[in-house]
Amino acid sequence: MNRALLGLAFWLGLPSTALLQKYFGLAGVAAYLLGLVLALLLWPRFGRHLPWPGAAFLEKQFPWLALLTCAALLGLFALAYPITNNGRTGDRRTSGSDTDDALNLATTELLHGRYPYYPRTYLDNPITPMPGALLLAIPFVLLGNSAYQSFFWLLLWLLAMRRHWQAGRPPLLLLWLMLALSPVVVYSLVVGNDYLANSLYVLLFMLWLVRWAPRPGLNPWLKLLPAICLGIGLSSRANFLLLLPLIFATLAQLAGRPAALRSTVTTGLTFLLVTLPFYLYDPAGFSPLHTTDELGRFNHLLPYAGLLIPLATALLALFLAWRQRVGADLQQLFRSSALVLALPVLAGLALALLAYGPAGFTFAFFGLFPLFFGATASWHSAVCPRPHLL
Repeated sequence: MNRALLGLAFWLGLPSTALLQKYFGLAGVAAYLLGLVLALLLWPRFGRHLPWPGAAFLEKQFPWLALLTCAALLGLFALAYPITNNGRTGDRRTSGSDTDDALNLATTELLHGRYPYYPRTYLDNPITPMPGALLLAIPFVLLGNSAYQSFFWLLLWLLAMRRHWQAGRPPLLLLWLMLALSPVVVYSLVVGNDYLANSLYVLLFMLWLVRWAPRPGLNPWLKLLPAICLGIGLSSRANFLLLLPLIFATLAQLAGRPAALRSTVTTGLTFLLVTLPFYLYDPAGFSPLHTTDELGRFNHLLPYAGLLIPLATALLALFLAWRQRVGADLQQLFRSSALVLALPVLAGLALALLAYGPAGFTFAFFGLFPLFFGATASWHSAVCPRPHLL
């Protein structure tokens, strides 16, 4: 119990330390982490006494509550987005994020038939999202802003987890806890950062794939649809490729090795078909490659850091895939995925703190990638077997 709640505190707290240090310094980070751990550890004793809505009410009203939650977040976005993105005036400390600008620029260029990786953002940064992210952002850019995608995928996550857990209350309460206890989640939504959207659609495509693969009555060609979608999702950020061994191991256990191989190869080929044309068109201009410097810039502290850390992460993925025993709840898949995505973040954070001191906490922002994987697994382990804690 306490172990699962400590795990939840870790996943919620890791990315938020970047935000807390930026605005409140080390004292703010320490106070936040202490409060977060205490709040979650005290949950088993006091959580049941909080004035939560009744289980029957939440189950009956789940669709409306899910829509209301996302609508409230959209309303907050409409109010805060123009303010948080005042970095266009040149003040980087008060600026929000230019990842939405990068996605809007690149996707607009793509829609106009131009190479999407030549423009630079208003902070003069190169375009970092990979081609899959551009393709998945197209509907939202056509609606006016790629930042809308996070709310769409968040709503889909709520609906998918309700179906997966056979209950609506756990995912609703988890989302509300995340919004209350992990300030970086709200921050990411209102500034238009796409990291949450990236991780959410990869998680959902994985869930879709492993749910459809074992179904005997389903057309084999139709089973490849989630594998294709997952390949596009993996082409959003290169770090998601490291999840392929875990996906293969899960499919092999649930649907057999031939089906696992077929789906994994389809996912990998889709990734290549989506990504390679953009790279081959102009290898020097393919700006997502600059993200490899996120770890390579620490080579002076750890020789070949840009190579050794991804290699260590790949070995971790293979080890976890080898020992993975997936149950019907898939929580081990989510937990292992979170660990694989977190290792380069933790290694980079340690090196950034050595290199830059407290300012190195900005690296923790990449903890958004494993956040939903880890929080979903920890929350299930903590409360789903013990519904009285809700």
